[in-house]
Amino acid sequence: MKQNYFLSLLFMVISLATTAQTKEEIELNNRFWSNDSKKNITEIPEKWQNESAVILFYEEGYTYTNNGKKMYNPSFFHQRLKLQDRAAVDNFSEFKYKKDEQVGAGFYNFLQEKSTVGIKIIKPNGDEKILDISSEKITQDEENKIAIPGLEVGDILDIYIYEDDFLRSNTGIHYYEPVEKILSTDYPILYRKLSLEVENDYFLNMESFNGAPKIVEEETDKRATRKYVLEASDIEKSEFPRWFYPFDVLPSLKFQVTFALKSINENNAEVFLSDDDAERKADVTKEEIQEYYGERFSADSRRYVRDVVDYLEDKGITDKREQIIQGLYYIRHMSFNRFIELYLARENEIRYYAEPCDSGFVVLDEDRFVTYMAGLAKQLEIDYDVIVTTPDFNGSLENLLIRSNVVWGIRFNFTEPLYLFSLTPHIQPEYFPSYLEGVNVYKMNVKRDRKLENVKVDKLPLTTAKENKSVENIDISFSTDFKNIKVKRELQFSGHFKTENLSTHLFFGDFLDEEFDRYGTKHFYHCKKRQRNNDEEAQTKMNSLMDSYRERKETYLEELSSNVFDVEVKDYSSEVIEASRYSNDPLIVKDQFSINDEFIKRAGPNYIVEVGKFIGGQVQIKDDEIERNVGVYLDFAKTYEYVVNIDIPEGYEVVGLDKLQKNVTNNTGIFKSSAVIENGALVYTTTKTYSKRKYTEEEWDSMLPWLKTAYDFSQEKVMFKKV
Repeated sequence: MKQNYFLSLLFMVISLATTAQTKEEIELNNRFWSNDSKKNITEIPEKWQNESAVILFYEEGYTYTNNGKKMYNPSFFHQRLKLQDRAAVDNFSEFKYKKDEQVGAGFYNFLQEKSTVGIKIIKPNGDEKILDISSEKITQDEENKIAIPGLEVGDILDIYIYEDDFLRSNTGIHYYEPVEKILSTDYPILYRKLSLEVENDYFLNMESFNGAPKIVEEETDKRATRKYVLEASDIEKSEFPRWFYPFDVLPSLKFQVTFALKSINENNAEVFLSDDDAERKADVTKEEIQEYYGERFSADSRRYVRDVVDYLEDKGITDKREQIIQGLYYIRHMSFNRFIELYLARENEIRYYAEPCDSGFVVLDEDRFVTYMAGLAKQLEIDYDVIVTTPDFNGSLENLLIRSNVVWGIRFNFTEPLYLFSLTPHIQPEYFPSYLEGVNVYKMNVKRDRKLENVKVDKLPLTTAKENKSVENIDISFSTDFKNIKVKRELQFSGHFKTENLSTHLFFGDFLDEEFDRYGTKHFYHCKKRQRNNDEEAQTKMNSLMDSYRERKETYLEELSSNVFDVEVKDYSSEVIEASRYSNDPLIVKDQFSINDEFIKRAGPNYIVEVGKFIGGQVQIKDDEIERNVGVYLDFAKTYEYVVNIDIPEGYEVVGLDKLQKNVTNNTGIFKSSAVIENGALVYTTTKTYSKRKYTEEEWDSMLPWLKTAYDFSQEKVMFKKV
């Protein structure tokens, strides 16, 4: 009896300890779970009775205050939703949120990971259960996960997260991460609200787009504080299909807050500032674009680009367009790629102060690249413009608000203009980033290589499906028992496919060595004619490091091939036949590997072979994707071509060749295939073409037939019949 008494007492103490709440948690519970009428809605409209779940209340709040040294930036998220079927119960049985990692140059985060989470379950009969977060939370891979047990259909799940952030500024300026949100979700929303408070010394860019409700300013009881609110109700759920840029179409909201303590901080701020702090800036005009970049633009002087000019003169290159192209290749090495080696030496503690052998070098980031190329154009007497734009996945140019969404570059005004935006290890001058194709831009003339003027709206050109080609020639052979498949491929990539696959297939150690030879530069450990001991040691360590990276590259390519065929591949090897990094010729790669016990089934003395699998996975349009009410956004127009040569083992013939003959062609795209038996092999060819980068929703119906035909082909089988 005495033992049972102490056990009961111990259990009670433990229960009180695990369920006890701090004063702060109690205050937050009262704040978020008060008797506010909107926060306590339980009924949903008749039109949403068949939805999997309905969000009854969805609120976010952000506050930005400071005392001149410390910045206090609390924020919260509060959501209340009703679960109406088993799928919703399963979907919300675990809640995830990322740990707070807000840090920045010149700032200290005093309360990192200071997040308070509250979760309450309301049963249909009104009973409420507040979850003990500490017992249900685990942290894994910088993410917190909370299990929510006991959920049932008909329950209401009420969740809030409150985060405290204190930052201290040593520089007087700080850029908070932009917040960009689509108002709708996968579930309908009865009521949604977002509020933001800023006080003096904070600058705010904030606006709603694409038919979202207008942002209104509300009065506060603090003279130096302004509050902005967006409220929306009766929001239907949205579909987020493949190939879709929601910020281009759906109602959305964007904002960014910048802390600038003094006027000098305001003048140097790399954002589009409003005229006064705490005042909401709702748009950016083309004149403001001209002013912002005009203040930061000045073509580099001759002393910075002299080595490029000297190189072109030494090579005897006089054609203006070719000067820019060959100059770009030279700059790619001298001001970008060779610094990869130096970075790796420092990061791997091989040599912390690794530097190029020459002096006066220039390292080019995005901003400096534009002014540097302008300086080169000035010396070569080539006409150019400065252009500013944003990728269309951010929304339209007219809705540009966040400076970090901007891409700026330079256009060289040849008969066929060249557009350059930033340096990359394999930059191809004829192909600017595909995500900028066809977008509107602000084009500004340059006066005396310093002043930007005459800003106008222009449009970037589009590449064609004929330019962007991926061609694969594949040889297939079977072992005598049909259990092993040997695959040999020759891959050719042109246009944007080439720019993508140069990074995929080229090992950077190899192309760096090639560049050092081409331009007569040296590794940092070869600067002196006679190597010192520490140089020899650095070379040995760098060679070892490169070997390890090369092994990783081959492993990555093997995994990539496994993903393409959706089976495990083995014994993978590859070789770059022609990189074509200095021309528009295609990148050519050869690889080979084996596939075991896949794609083949025995049928008596015969074998059924899934020959369609050898063109890799094709897009499968599911039933719920057939109806579409938004446009289609691809990366670029493109063509895939396959020539597959399958050796027919002696003593077998192929049955079912007619299933490999297909042809669907219209103005949106193509899939066609043909197959023949020749020279003891089954040879089939396929062509799949996406004719455009962007399609209207009306064109989707025309895309479906050839997309479906391509997928159906990938599922086709033929019989290798014993004769």
